Amino acid sequence: MTPRQRLLRRIVKQDGPDGCWLWTGCRSANGYGSIGVANKTLYAHRLAHELWLGPIPKGRWVLHRCGNRNCCNPSHLYTTAGLEQRLMRKIVKQENGCWIWQGQTNKHYGQIKISGHMHTTHRVAYELWIEPVPKGFLVLHLCNNALCINPAHLVAGTAQECAQYKIEHRRNGNKGYAEDTKEACFGTPY
Repeated sequence: MTPRQRLLRRIVKQDGPDGCWLWTGCRSANGYGSIGVANKTLYAHRLAHELWLGPIPKGRWVLHRCGNRNCCNPSHLYTTAGLEQRLMRKIVKQENGCWIWQGQTNKHYGQIKISGHMHTTHRVAYELWIEPVPKGFLVLHLCNNALCINPAHLVAGTAQECAQYKIEHRRNGNKGYAEDTKEACFGTPY
């Protein structure tokens, strides 16, 4: 059976031309339909997009206009920018080098929703542009600006290292990012 035939076999079309095409097969842990194709597990709605609308550009997400995670109706599917584009659309670059987050915030930090969960933007930026944050580590703003997501202004460290940096930062009267302060408090960059 072709992937299209296998997909259609597990879809129930709701009434009317604009009805959802509901996936009735297996679901992933996050609630999206999943299907095995060529020894890979794919999201059913992404496969539907590729079969009826064409390839999905690298780094893009496929979203549902209807809001139903189990819908595979091609007229309900659309692609949106990848994570990097989402971040870059919501920043203002300042002369001091800070990239200030203009989107949603909590009390202190920028926030972005990824796969239904809120994440702080500085940690997302660190992981996207530098490396995964080691388990148990924090991400510190060397520029002392909690809304900055410039990867050059971010460093990962233990809670103790971050506390020491803050003490040194205040003691030295530093107002912002300094490469020598980064090396003094954290050693060579990660």
